[in-house]
Amino acid sequence: MFFLSYNQSNLKKTLFVGKFLLSTFFLAGLVLKLAGCSVSRTVWKNHGDSCIRISENPPLKRVINYSDHDLCERKLSPRKAPNPKIRHITEKE
Repeated sequence: MFFLSYNQSNLKKTLFVGKFLLSTFFLAGLVLKLAGCSVSRTVWKNHGDSCIRISENPPLKRVINYSDHDLCERKLSPRKAPNPKIRHITEKE
């Protein structure tokens, strides 16, 4: 009798550890998938004033982005100084 109960407790422990490892593996995969850590990332190319991504799959074959500079590691365009001749006078003299 003692021999059977000992084997059953070992089997329960083994099943518990197996289920725990399997659920941990699936949870880690789900977190990586939702976090966007996949192998295939979209490649953006720098085209001067914009970042362009060209894809073979429809619906969007060519996507142009002018505002997000981090997509293709562009530097911000230099700020142009305002023209002092155009400044509006707000105070009345």
